[in-house]
Amino acid sequence: MKKTIIVIVAGAAAAALSFLLAGIDSEIAQNIRWAMFTAGLITVFVGTVALVFVIRSGQKRKLLPDGAEYRVKSSLMSAPEISLYRVLCGMTERTKYVVLPQIALVSVIDKVKGGGFRNELFRIADFCIADGRTFEPLLLIELNDASHKREERKLRDDKVNAICEAADLPVLTIEQGEQPQKIRSMLKKYL
Repeated sequence: MKKTIIVIVAGAAAAALSFLLAGIDSEIAQNIRWAMFTAGLITVFVGTVALVFVIRSGQKRKLLPDGAEYRVKSSLMSAPEISLYRVLCGMTERTKYVVLPQIALVSVIDKVKGGGFRNELFRIADFCIADGRTFEPLLLIELNDASHKREERKLRDDKVNAICEAADLPVLTIEQGEQPQKIRSMLKKYL
């Protein structure tokens, strides 16, 4: 790094010294002046690029924010979601359908038009029922618990419903504590 800084200073000095030859009228002196000036600028440029590269290569890329801590969750689903998952698995023919928990919309819907990013697809649906052979998404299921009464959650649910409607993927909303018989009759409408 010190050598690189010395090269940069030497290049700057050569460019600066070239101005001392400005007062001499001979053609040779002017050619030497422009050669010194050009060589000095090129040396400064190359040295600066090398210095930036040396500094960057010496730094470790910061992948995680300072103080960040991570741990594995104790479960993929909440207790009410686990309960509904078991009910859904018991109601669907295992060879015909598969119940997938915690599915990101981006896993089941493609944004094919309409500029911008697709970050609206990074929302999680509680369940997706897919074809057991092809894994084609057939139905999303949302379990409404107390959290769905909050205003920001309602807005999120409305966005998910609008996206799914635009993609022609039905969404079934099941209230927490719903009776299995009612869930079965609701599923029959879609499967």
